[in-house]
Amino acid sequence: METKDVVIVGAGPAGLSAAIFTSLDGWDTLVLEGDWVGGQAAIAYIVMNYPGFPPGDGEILIENLKNQVTSPPPKGTGAEIRQEKVIKIDAENKIVTTDANQYKAKVIIIATGSRMQKLGVPGEEEFAGKGVSYYAKLDYQKFTGKKVMVVGGGNSTAKSALLANTTAEKVFLIHRRDSMRAYPPMIKRLAKEGVEVWYNTELKEIKGDESVRGAVLFDNQTNQEKEVSLDWIIISVGTEPDIELAKEAGLDFDGCFVKVDDSKMTSKKGTFACGEITGCVNHLVTCASDGADAGMAASEYLVLEKIKRGETFKGAVNGKYAEEYVKMLEG
Repeated sequence: METKDVVIVGAGPAGLSAAIFTSLDGWDTLVLEGDWVGGQAAIAYIVMNYPGFPPGDGEILIENLKNQVTSPPPKGTGAEIRQEKVIKIDAENKIVTTDANQYKAKVIIIATGSRMQKLGVPGEEEFAGKGVSYYAKLDYQKFTGKKVMVVGGGNSTAKSALLANTTAEKVFLIHRRDSMRAYPPMIKRLAKEGVEVWYNTELKEIKGDESVRGAVLFDNQTNQEKEVSLDWIIISVGTEPDIELAKEAGLDFDGCFVKVDDSKMTSKKGTFACGEITGCVNHLVTCASDGADAGMAASEYLVLEKIKRGETFKGAVNGKYAEEYVKMLEG
């Protein structure tokens, strides 16, 4: 079992930002990610609202952030990222178990982010990966020459349709309401690129054999069903917090979010949480900020614990010296 000062579960904007602050303070920091570094941000078609990052591919932003986290000083902070899927968090004993290793930590920061929501319609589970996907950016090369339907009404939906349109023979988008939530420029781009939008339309069933061959749609205005033939369906109806590991760790919840105090500490001492699983506003910049708060709080906690044990602490952490921490303990 390896020992680390800080183990961060999740390599999205929140987890990576937390790693920057803990590693800058000199703590041996390990970030674990079971899927891809960057989470939802890495597969975003275009990021338009991150300060200091001109509108561009989310993958570029995440690559910059990843390099900042892992590059040795002075170019980066020297933390480590490992591609391992976390299967269990023991928050009491600070043990993180992955599909490959086990780690003993002094602090755990949970930043598992979000996952795409499912519709729960017949055929969705059966054809997942066989013509049903949730991330257009991961699958768009498979759309060549195919008829693709995109489900949803937000910016991510519009971006998915536009990306699919670069390779697919035909793309159309369905939305259950009479107007989309996507930014007006995105809706204009859909029209300009020839992506049809079918309003007041819901997906009721997915049909096929070895792969998707069609779908049953319901028109909310006429109250009629119709069947359409197609080859691929992208479901983009929003995200939900990925809280399974936090639940299994026995953390307290406030509704569907992990409950944290002002320092991002959970109900288990030494275990912190940040980002979308705590109810943070679902934007890259707010999640990154939340992760930074968690990283600073975790670093402060480690110093205070060291002082409580009577260990000498030399140097500054976040601009504060050991004497200042002693005063904080006394206060």
